Amino acid sequence: MKIIDSVYGELELNEPVLIELINSKPVLRMKKVYQSGILYKAIPWKKITRYEHCVGVMILLRKKEAHLEEQIAGLLHDIPHTAFSHAIDYVYKNEEHNFHEKFYANIINESEIPKILEKYRFDKNKIIKEKNFSLLERKLPDLCADRIDYTLRELIAKTHNKKKINKYLNSIIVKDNEFYFNNSKIALDFSKDFLSMIQSWASPLQLAITETIALALKKALDEKIITQKDLFTTDDEVLKKIYHSKNNEIINLIETINPKIKVIEDEKNFDYYSKEKLRFINPKILSENKRVSEIYPEYKLLFEKHKEILSKGVHARIVK
Repeated sequence: MKIIDSVYGELELNEPVLIELINSKPVLRMKKVYQSGILYKAIPWKKITRYEHCVGVMILLRKKEAHLEEQIAGLLHDIPHTAFSHAIDYVYKNEEHNFHEKFYANIINESEIPKILEKYRFDKNKIIKEKNFSLLERKLPDLCADRIDYTLRELIAKTHNKKKINKYLNSIIVKDNEFYFNNSKIALDFSKDFLSMIQSWASPLQLAITETIALALKKALDEKIITQKDLFTTDDEVLKKIYHSKNNEIINLIETINPKIKVIEDEKNFDYYSKEKLRFINPKILSENKRVSEIYPEYKLLFEKHKEILSKGVHARIVK
């Protein structure tokens, strides 16, 4: 099976278990679930799918010589995401942004995945517990495959700077089942790119769009136009049901999300007040045996400012 990925390039996949899992229904559904929800309707380069990310995490783990079992866990880690991804955390007001995670076992168990794993003698119960895989997921502020891939994926989509992507990938190494950088300056640059990305997620524009689609979904659920079960289909299927309902109030909300939308921060007259989850990294540099902030005080200051901005939240107003 040949894979051509925007971040990692071309890859030939030969393991039958990976090929069968990639072609399973839960993984294929991710082709129609977008990483940044409906943001792509206003910001076209944001049209990155959960499928691309899941396959990307698997490839990254593979390139860094993770065990096949961890590659499988990486491929499957995001399949419980609902349509519109983290927008659902605004529907159900989940500040940890992990609403989807409680459905992971059910989605696995109700699919063909257990039989595929059993066929190739992998332990399903071990696979679905991310704590078993220290390269796939780690607590903040460490690097992990999940954070590395979604950072690189946004960078390549936004900037098309393949040279920078390769520089980062070549500088990330693994020792004792943990990611490190082998160059402190490159680690600093990556950390700054990560903070910049998170700050854009917390911008008035992106938060207003996410809150708008969340409000539309909530109204559609209240009106019984869609059900919670529908949220586990795809973005397009949910939108199709909403448009078929001809509910103008909900449709008009969705239609405000387009390339011409203008959003400003306005503490006195706002449509939405929202806080983005605190996400940050402070990578370890193997040669220095230190983290980025210990080598570069300016990064520590950047992080403190980032934390302060997120703690205040954003008052967003859509300019009509």
